[in-house]
Amino acid sequence: MIDNLKAMAIFAETIKRGSFRRAAKFLNLSPSVVSYQISQLEERLGTTLIYRSTRKLSKTTEGEILYNHAIEMLDQAELGLSKVSGHNSAKGKLKITLPISLTGDIITKQFAEFNKQNPHIQLNINYSDTIQDLTADGIDIAFRMGTMPDSSLNTKKIAEMKRTLACSPEYYAKHPVPTCPEDLSDWNWIKHEMLPNTRTLLKDGKRPVQIDLIGNITANSADSMIKFALYGSGIATVAYWLIKDKLKDGSLVHVLPDWQAESLSLYAVWHGNITKTSNTRRLLSFLEEHC
Repeated sequence: MIDNLKAMAIFAETIKRGSFRRAAKFLNLSPSVVSYQISQLEERLGTTLIYRSTRKLSKTTEGEILYNHAIEMLDQAELGLSKVSGHNSAKGKLKITLPISLTGDIITKQFAEFNKQNPHIQLNINYSDTIQDLTADGIDIAFRMGTMPDSSLNTKKIAEMKRTLACSPEYYAKHPVPTCPEDLSDWNWIKHEMLPNTRTLLKDGKRPVQIDLIGNITANSADSMIKFALYGSGIATVAYWLIKDKLKDGSLVHVLPDWQAESLSLYAVWHGNITKTSNTRRLLSFLEEHC
């Protein structure tokens, strides 16, 4: 029984990490030991738990059933240990990725507060506008903006991000003063490669207006979009908190201030079947309480 429990824990971590190598690194074992433990477990059970290929691992039907029970077993064991020890101090690592534009946002402040309350959890935070593969890159939780595609990952909306139209005074002066969204249809739009080439503009009491973007600059980060706007390359739609100081000092012009771009949803994305005591669940619960 003890051998089976140990092998189940290794099996669960292998599924969670997506490869023998990543599971071995996390468990401080060699990949051959991880593979051997799972092979022996399969032999004792008389069934295949994992389909192996050169690119990825996938669970069989029996593997899915055992994985769910293994996760529950580890969750209850962790809960029991924390109660017996007399404290509930979380340990381990938590790898997070989120867009560069959120570097100065309140969510970064919340990470800092979470760290103060959980000093034994090592936070590895990667700010990047490149969409990363949670399994392949060993990421526990990602924060992404925009519409989420259907996937096997769990998602939860965290916030709505207000966006503003802005350009440099130099670029603004090259055009007749706009009075409605349609006046912007021939402006040079600075686009984000991860967002659609349309913008929906909203105003109280008015019907939404959708504009097809025409532009010769596409960037992969909000920060670079702001810089191109400052350099007079065109008009950009960016989060208000990123440019409020530039609007105040006049280095950017608030275009059509009575209108605003449709807000962008911020989502948390994480693996399925996380345990109640996992660090991912701890962070999600913390954000739900404080954001």
